[in-house]
Amino acid sequence: PTPKAIKTVQPVYPPLAKTARVEGTVPVQVTISETGDVSGVRVMGGHALLQQAALNAARQWKFEPAVYNGQPTKFVSEINFEFKL
Repeated sequence: PTPKAIKTVQPVYPPLAKTARVEGTVPVQVTISETGDVSGVRVMGGHALLQQAALNAARQWKFEPAVYNGQPTKFVSEINFEFKL
C-alpha cells in the first residue's frame, strides 16, 4: 500500500495561469525516502504553466515511511494536483 501522507501542501496557483484561465490536473511522481521525506519529484503531464507550482508543493509533502519486510524502504507514488479556478 502507498505510504500515508502526514503533511500535504497545496500548490500556489501561478498568477500567469490564473490570468490565462488555465485549469487542469498535474500528475507528479514522487520518490519517498526511507524516512518519509520526498527525495525526488517528476512531472508526468499537465499544463506547462501549472507544472512548477505542482513540483514546489510536492517537494514539501511528508509521508509515513514505507515498510517492506520490516525495514523502511524507498517508495514511488503519484500525487495528482487539481488546479481549478
